[in-house]
Amino acid sequence: MEGENNNRQMPKFAGVEEMAEYFDSIDTEELEWQDSQIEFERPEMVHITVRIPKEDLVAIKRVARKHGLGYTAFIRMMLHYAINAGDGS
Repeated sequence: MEGENNNRQMPKFAGVEEMAEYFDSIDTEELEWQDSQIEFERPEMVHITVRIPKEDLVAIKRVARKHGLGYTAFIRMMLHYAINAGDGS
């Protein structure tokens, strides 16, 4: 029927699993969406120089490529992971 609003309001969820089940079971075009302003803060980057064995760099580049990443992004990601794994998070 023309002019009829079939859009549903999004319910509140108790957890991520409940939310995932909900989105897996509906057509998201039926939801009433709202525009929102999202801002991402990029951390300040600094340049460093690190000397590593050539063989290690070759291996890093190979693994990074396998994951679809540039090798410097891969190194940053691994460093970030190692730092955060050490504090229990």
